[in-house]
Amino acid sequence: MKVAETVGTDLAVLLARAQRQIERALAEAYAEFDLTAEQWRILSVLLDDPGQTMTRLADGAALQAGTLTRHVDRLVERGLVLRKIHAADKRRAVVALSPVGASAAREIRARQQTEAVARVARDLRAVLDTIA
Repeated sequence: MKVAETVGTDLAVLLARAQRQIERALAEAYAEFDLTAEQWRILSVLLDDPGQTMTRLADGAALQAGTLTRHVDRLVERGLVLRKIHAADKRRAVVALSPVGASAAREIRARQQTEAVARVARDLRAVLDTIA
């Protein structure tokens, strides 16, 4: 994505392209851990901020509640995340990475330092700077 080519393009289109390029660059890491891009977003958000309610996690991972629940169920079954009842509000659940999930998330995060991902991030920052 070249900055000169993107100045007149809709921001939503630019963001979708950047997301697709990043996910393509990381597809091998996702596949190695048998994760979807959506599941990776959940792990990534929990790596940055453990112990989130489902509502906060849905917002942070940019997923709808029903979709989040299905993904979290699968991640719990695989032992990558833990879901517990909220201490103060028994109607709510809190989600955190398991030790195995934290290890996988750190490994994928380390792989994000590839040149392909760094290039997309630089290009996206440049575009965002031109419209800011």
